Amino acid sequence: MVYMYGVSSAIVEMELGIGTMIERHRRRLANGEERVYTYGVGADGERQSLSIRSVDDSLSIPCYRRAEKERVVAALLANASLLVVGEAGAGKTFLAERVIEDLLGRGFPVSAPAIGTVKQMLLEIAGDLGVDTETLEGKPMTAQHLQETIAEWLESNVASLVMDNAHRFPVCLRCWLEKLHLQGQPILLLATYPPARDIFLKLPRIELEALPERAIREIMEGEANDLGLQVTPGKLADWQQRAIGNPMLAKRVVKEEYLGLEGNNYDHTQWIDGTPLLIAVLMGFMILRFLGLGLNNTSLYLIGGILTVAVGMVRLMIYSLPRQSNRLGR
Repeated sequence: MVYMYGVSSAIVEMELGIGTMIERHRRRLANGEERVYTYGVGADGERQSLSIRSVDDSLSIPCYRRAEKERVVAALLANASLLVVGEAGAGKTFLAERVIEDLLGRGFPVSAPAIGTVKQMLLEIAGDLGVDTETLEGKPMTAQHLQETIAEWLESNVASLVMDNAHRFPVCLRCWLEKLHLQGQPILLLATYPPARDIFLKLPRIELEALPERAIREIMEGEANDLGLQVTPGKLADWQQRAIGNPMLAKRVVKEEYLGLEGNNYDHTQWIDGTPLLIAVLMGFMILRFLGLGLNNTSLYLIGGILTVAVGMVRLMIYSLPRQSNRLGR
């Protein structure tokens, strides 16, 4: 097979350990295909092939949210709106990209503005839909005028709005989207646990669950392969405990291992709720107290009462602890 080396070729070297280097070569084949070859280079100069990855293949990332994607696309095609919620790194942006690809492939116009100021987002929506952004006098429209013009255009044209990071939208933009929703405009909002108010309260929602272990394992194996890491099943199992179904954290823990960082912190939000167990213990002690009363056993009655009060105090103390933190998952 013949290789063509040109401006697209590159070599990236990173120190992996004592006397060990990682080399990456980007090569273009004679048929136009580009590939990335990863080698491990020892202290004696001996090279060992670690991975061969096609650049084109990197764009064909498996969609582990296929069911959610099909549900969202079906809703938008039916002129309905949806709100997709989930923790940071759950795959909301990736899902939005797959939805946009599907809609565009069907021939439906889509506008997906990047997060910014209200006017920047409105200008991007207008540009995507082909809406004029200047007045008849040739002056730039204000944000209010843009909202009215885009709303009028959407009343007589078919298009979908896909808007990520909706929890960061200001109130004025959310109110405008609420008006569009009332006039039947299909909208997809994606947010990280938004407040239950205005448009967030009105839209039907889909909450992204944690990915299954098989999907997380595949994501980690792919990331490790790209970095030239050799992993064992035991190491993968340890990484999965730290990610708990979060694809972004799955990639991060692999990078931490690659950089030699200690990643013992659990940043996910998929914690086990111990409230049912605490209530069950409380009920058990109450039953013990009533048994002591029925059997005329003073000791059993007192022990059950003391333990009931103790569990109740622990429950109140747990619920009085601060519930918010700047760290993800805390």
